[in-house]
This record gives sequence, structure tokens and C-alpha cells, in this order.
Amino acid sequence: MKRSTPLFRCGGLFAAVAVLAVWPLLGAQPAWAAPVSVVSSVPTDGSVVATSPTSITVTFDQTIGSASSVVITCNGNAVPQPGARTTEDLQSLVVDLSSKPLPRGSCVVGWKVQGLVDAGTSSGTFSFDIQQDTAATTSTLPTAAPGADGTVSTDVVPTPSATPSASSASSNVGGALGLARIAATLALAALFGSLALIAVAWPEGVEYILTIRFLRYAWLAALLGTVVTVACLAAQATGNSFMSSLGPTNWFELAHTTPGKAALARLLLVAASAWVVIRPERCIDPATQLPALAIPGLAVATMGFSRAGGDLELLGYGAGMLHAVAMAVWLGGLLLLARVVLAGPGDDDLVHAVRGFGRMVTPAWITVLATGCFQLYRLDSGHLLGTDHGRLLVLKVIVVAAMVFVGVATRQFIQARLNRADVMSAPMAGKLRRAIGMEAIIGVVVLGITAWMLASPPGNLSASGVSSNKFAYQQRFVDSTKKLDLRLSIDPAAVGRNEMLVEVVKPRSSISQITIRFDPPLNSTARSAVESVALSSAGIAYLPMDPGIQFAVAGAWTVTLDVVSADGTFHQAAVLNVVAGTGATPDIPLTTVTQPVVTSPPGVGTNGATTTTTTNATSTSSG
Repeated sequence: MKRSTPLFRCGGLFAAVAVLAVWPLLGAQPAWAAPVSVVSSVPTDGSVVATSPTSITVTFDQTIGSASSVVITCNGNAVPQPGARTTEDLQSLVVDLSSKPLPRGSCVVGWKVQGLVDAGTSSGTFSFDIQQDTAATTSTLPTAAPGADGTVSTDVVPTPSATPSASSASSNVGGALGLARIAATLALAALFGSLALIAVAWPEGVEYILTIRFLRYAWLAALLGTVVTVACLAAQATGNSFMSSLGPTNWFELAHTTPGKAALARLLLVAASAWVVIRPERCIDPATQLPALAIPGLAVATMGFSRAGGDLELLGYGAGMLHAVAMAVWLGGLLLLARVVLAGPGDDDLVHAVRGFGRMVTPAWITVLATGCFQLYRLDSGHLLGTDHGRLLVLKVIVVAAMVFVGVATRQFIQARLNRADVMSAPMAGKLRRAIGMEAIIGVVVLGITAWMLASPPGNLSASGVSSNKFAYQQRFVDSTKKLDLRLSIDPAAVGRNEMLVEVVKPRSSISQITIRFDPPLNSTARSAVESVALSSAGIAYLPMDPGIQFAVAGAWTVTLDVVSADGTFHQAAVLNVVAGTGATPDIPLTTVTQPVVTSPPGVGTNGATTTTTTNATSTSSG
């Protein structure tokens, strides 16, 4: 079975990796693409009008995309206005002011658009003066004639229900991310665990067509699951939709965090694993065995970087890598036994495969349990029952204990019944397949719980013990109806990574969604950041410095808060002044803003983002 492999046989692998590495560069903006510029505006730049215009129109020299926004500032204060709509020819933005006239004074209109010819973002401003305020008008409802019973009936025109902003909807990929993680982890564990079992105890396995098919299906599922995982992570990082995040050009945002880098590395390693999947005998050939096992093994090890931060972080990464590799050996071996080795009766090689797995799985058990206990101490010590992550961890421990119990019983049965067996009979294969299949199903449940845990912060990484007093930026959002009271804290409020703390006083139990969007200054081409906040049972959420909130440029960033709860939908906005550098900034006094309830969210553009430039927060709510 030994086979030498010339260097040119690895050319396909290196070519595939090279193509994947340069693929994101293929989507770069061409040098000849011209930026978007304004052809005309109504009112015109520098004009003086008697009263507020009923609408503002900005016409551009080329078609524009849906990611466009308009911000109006009068006398230095941001003015709430309806969202800008794009005309049918896709070359103009129109803001309707008929129901919300502008005040007297000097007004500045800031616009930001993304062209369809030019993939970049362009922005600019123009100004005009209003000589006097628009006279207020009132209207009354038509009175209906009394009915025979003396009552008055009226026809009520329903108003459109509030819908989440585009940014919230586009980046709401939590469910898809969890499913993709489960699928990718299961398939990658099946691939690496199977190759490890073949290399150690079942070299004859590469001669079975069923083995080859199993490995190729596992690799394909791992590749697709990893691509979807990367796309979902990119959607969360950029605020774009899932479909737009499938493009490799959006994946560069993941390179700013350790979990993001690990996801990108995993994708390349899974793609490179095709080299051994096409020729499985490479995992038993001494000349190629090391790279054949190392490539998928490293892909599994990158899962150990999915959780960043906390005490003993470097040791945590090492423990996470060992935990992931041992899990793959355990679960992947089970899947190969249940689906291939025990598919039917066979010769003594099947018996040797089952016995060999029994020898491999004991060290895997010890490693999984030891590293799991270390991570429990590092991430959740003292918070097991006080956070969602801790309670899920307790559930995971119980399920893993059940998996170990089933595994020990199965190993004892194998040792007693196959100790002197020379062939695998059909009845024996059926019994073992059912027992090992049950153990594998429990393993899949463990993966599901693990994916669920990644969506909630551990107790030692949550806001427990974190005081908002040390944060440079603090903003309190309070609704005039007293149904919302939320504090947002950012530190150091500077270019680079920033930690974030969210504290909710009310509502707490009735909240179904909290989304915070950070939009860059108008004249900046930096990308927005969107965070979907997952609260702990105490009504707090903490995002540590890694991965943190990324601010690419200094200036006045717009902070938009969207809260969906049983008490209503709340929409508020404020400004975060980001300073240059990464050092801590002086403490800013806590600002409390209470605004009257209005019927339409202020400053919501066609991209669903609020872009205000006032230093005071604006808010709306619908109860």
C-alpha cells in the first residue's frame, strides 16, 4: 500500500489554496470607476427660500444603490425626517418634508450613497437658508352622522406597522449561524476522526468504496457549512445581508478579530483537505501521512479560537484546540463505525477497526473532560447558574456524562464479545451499530448545545464585575413613557477595538431584540458596525476588547438603538465622538435624554440606518 508522491502531485492543492487566497482581490474596485457626484439639487446649493420646502431632491450623475442616506441639520441641530427614497431611474434621492417642515435658519443637507458603477461610497453636503417658519396647519377628522342607536361610527385607516430597520433584518443571522456551525463541526469531525481511525487501526478502509464516498460527502458538507459560517460572521461584522456577505470581498472584516481569523483559516484548511479526500490512501502512506492528517487536524483545531478573552487566554486557546481535536477523534470515529465499518458483516479487518477505536477513544475521553473542566473554571467559575452560558454548560456536562456512560457500556460489550472474534457477523454488526449510533446521536446533541453556548457570553466574560464608571463614553436612553431605560457604555471610544457594555433597567423580560448600529461620519468611507445584543438574565451584555467594536476612523459616529419588546418598538439615536489613537479618553459625563413619543422614527434612510449629527440623542417609540 506504500506509494511515493512526486511534488507535482501536490500542485493541485497549492493552486487551490492560491486561488482562494487571491479570490477576494478579484472583487476590488477598478481604477477607472468614477465616484458619484451631484448634478443638481432642490433647493440648490447656497439658495435662500421663503419657507421650508415640501421635499428635498438630490440628483446624481450615475445610478445609485440602496445603501443611501440623507441627513439634514438646521442651525446646528439634526432634524428628524422620513427616510429618503430612491426614484425609479435610480439617480435621485427624495426626502418628503410635507408633514415635518424645516425650521427657519441655515440648513445643511448631507448625503451618502453607493454607486452601482462605482462600488465605493461617496458623500457630500450642500446648504440653503430658510427665511421664516412654515405656518402650522391643523386638520379635523370628518364627523360621521349618528346612527339609529345614537352612536357615531368612523372608518379608521390603519397605519403601517413598525418593522425592524434594514440593518437589523439584514444582520439577523443568529439562527443560520448556529445551524451552520453544527453542520460544519459535525462534518469536519467526521472527516478528521475517520482519517485518524483509518491511519491508526483500519488501513484496509481506504479500499472500500463506501469509505471513499463517506469521506467525500463529509468534506463537501464541511466546506459548505464553513462557507455559510464565514458568511454569517461577515454579515454580523458588517451589518450586510447574508446574501451579500457570501462574496469573499466582505470577508476581510473578519481579519480584525481572533475568532474571525480562525474562521478564515478554517475555510482554507477545509478546502485544502480535498487533497487527502481525493486520495484517502495518503493518510496511511508514510511519505504523505503527516500532511494528510495535519491539514484537516488543523482545521479542527481552529475551533479552539471561537471564544476570545478572559483570564489565561493563551492557555484557553491551547485547551480549546485540544478539546476540539479530541472531540473530533471521538465523534468522527463513532460516525465512521456506525455508517461504514458496521454497515454489514465482514472480515477480521472490521473487528480490528472496532477494537482500535476502543484504544483511541480512552485518551480522547480524558482530553475532552480535562480541557472541558479547565474551560469551565476559566470562563464560568462562580457563574454556573447565574448566566445563560453557565446553565447551558451544566446541561452540556449532563449530556456528555450520558454519552460517556453509553460509550463505557459499549466498550465493555465489545471487549467481552469481540475479544476472540475473527470475523464480524451480521447480528453482531447490527447490535454494535445501534449502540454506537446512539452514542453518536448524543454527540450531535452536544454539538448543538455548544453552538447555542457560543451565542451567549460566559459569566467571566460578561458584565459581571464590570463597572460602567470606567468607560469613556456613556449614553443613557430613556423613553418619555418610562417603558425604556438603557445605558450604553463604550471604552476607550477611540479608533481601533473598543469594549461595549449594555445595561437594561427596563423593559427586561419582554425584550425580543436589541440592535445597536454604529455609522461612520458623513465624509468617511469606513464601514458601519452592527451588534445584535444578547442579554443575560440580569439584563446586561458585555463585549470584551477582542472581538470588540471596531472604529476605523475618528469623528462623530452615529449610534442607532433599536429595541423590539412587548411594550413597544423603540428607536433612538445619539452621537459618539471617536478620538484618534487607542489610548483611554477622559470620562464623559453621563447624558440622559428623554424625548416625546412621535409616530415615525427620526432620520431613517433607505438603508435602515439613522444618521444624525446632533450631540443629543433623538428617540421614537411605538407602544
